[in-house]
Amino acid sequence: MLNINPMLEAERRMLTVDQYSYIRTAHRVYGKAIKQIARETGHSKNTVKKVLRGEYSGYKPRIGQAYPVLAPYIRTIDRWLKDDKDRPKKQRHTAVRVFNRLKQEHAFQGSETTVRR
Repeated sequence: MLNINPMLEAERRMLTVDQYSYIRTAHRVYGKAIKQIARETGHSKNTVKKVLRGEYSGYKPRIGQAYPVLAPYIRTIDRWLKDDKDRPKKQRHTAVRVFNRLKQEHAFQGSETTVRR
């Protein structure tokens, strides 16, 4: 039975920045043919063509989550959650409870989804 990890499979197929730059340099600087680059890199000719057309978007991880609506309340929420650590599990704040408490005590204008994040 063949057991393939989907994450490893995706990693194998995904182009790295080095591969991207190699493909572009090999074609533009050294004049290599698309077919030859495809053979050398192990990627399809279509993938090589996409890279040369500039369709490679790359992966850019988010630096941080911005909380424009929630920012003024983050310290309050952190304090509530810190106090909850000493309480029994059933008495701790849930996202719904935090949202309702923010609405009642602080006139919070955001949504429940914003609090969940």
